[in-house]
Amino acid sequence: MHGMEHLNAPMACAIATSAGAWMHATTLVPPSAQPGTFGHAVAWAGTRLVAGPARDQDVGDGPAAVTVLRPHAPAEAWTALAEPSGSRGAGFGLALAAAQGICVVGSPHAGCGEHGCDTGQAHLACVDDDGSASLVEVPCPGPEVASQYGAAVATDGRWVAVGSPRADEGAFDAGAVDVFEVSARTVRHVARLRAPAPSASARFGTALAVDGGWLVVGEPGTGDGTPRAGEVHAYAFRDGRWVLHESLRAPAGAVGWHGASVALAGAELLVGAPFARPHGEDGARCGAVARWRRTGEAWGLARVLAPAPSDEPRHGDGFGSAVAIADGWAFAGAPGDDLLGEDAGCAWAVDLRSARPERLLPEHAGAGDGFGAGLAWTPGPRPALAVAGRADPERPLVPGAIELFEPAGPRPLRFSRTRRRRDRSPCPRPPSPPPCSRR
Repeated sequence: MHGMEHLNAPMACAIATSAGAWMHATTLVPPSAQPGTFGHAVAWAGTRLVAGPARDQDVGDGPAAVTVLRPHAPAEAWTALAEPSGSRGAGFGLALAAAQGICVVGSPHAGCGEHGCDTGQAHLACVDDDGSASLVEVPCPGPEVASQYGAAVATDGRWVAVGSPRADEGAFDAGAVDVFEVSARTVRHVARLRAPAPSASARFGTALAVDGGWLVVGEPGTGDGTPRAGEVHAYAFRDGRWVLHESLRAPAGAVGWHGASVALAGAELLVGAPFARPHGEDGARCGAVARWRRTGEAWGLARVLAPAPSDEPRHGDGFGSAVAIADGWAFAGAPGDDLLGEDAGCAWAVDLRSARPERLLPEHAGAGDGFGAGLAWTPGPRPALAVAGRADPERPLVPGAIELFEPAGPRPLRFSRTRRRRDRSPCPRPPSPPPCSRR
């Protein structure tokens, strides 16, 4: 295993199993046995966890609600946030993002009765202290059939980004991203972004992350070969508008849908490439994660993270299908991992200072659970990583579960506290007027 010195020089980091930094804290299961209650999408809204439902890929529907919960509170105190029309086919909650007390909920399959199937929708959910929530639509400025508006969402509390990865913006399924500004009870459209060089099936907007005046957009289907190499684009907010600052091509070892997942925290960026061959063309297509760092205004590759050959990585592990980043930690989901059964899945935590990794396994796992398909990190006051799975589309939906992991023993690193920002939340505290009315 390589050390972490010379971070400015690209290098591969083979991950091998170690233990001790993380412990399994609890398993969250739905209070009722309704199939598909918990799917792969998870997001932290302060101390609350928001969980989206699963979707039956064969039938095309699923529960029409997301769950807002406090992990250490009784299940009776959890709140179900319903899709406004009650549609089971909208995919309500298949994409989630949260920050500064608000949550963005994507419904990429909505619209069959109005604009056309898979036009998509997005909503802003304002979660109050008592757990209640209200919804405000984040309307697409140009609804398009089959564009899947809401398939990816991101927010940092001020900005909201919504991806339409199958929009025909310059080419078939080239993709697009809409950016909104959120302030006191107002959602304002700011820009529609398109790929710098639109190409068919590139799916610009498949993954999104926004933080500190930077917006990162994944375009995993661009490039040559099978699978496509993939690319990500870094936008900066300058002089009142979002401008393309730099495009980051898939590096060696991370060629294979680079940009399928992204996570951004300050000057640190993780990009998942779940179909990459990290150990060369003769190695398994098990997936990889590229770690990029910003120095000043320039983004540079620090290294590529991937399972070590000693861990017998296999085709289809999907390492990097989901990523999350904390203060000094990288997290990657591998929902196709077979250690606990075919496609049972796992997640990895990597200490970026020492390159020490740890394999995170669910307390209960079975074939097809796809554990690691969704990740969400909260820095405190009780740091925790939420890991979700996905249902096997070839079997009936199960209720689902979410596993929480916490630092074990003396914390190896200092965990960052939530940054204080000027409150831009559209959800004022009572007795203010009703929250989230759209201008």
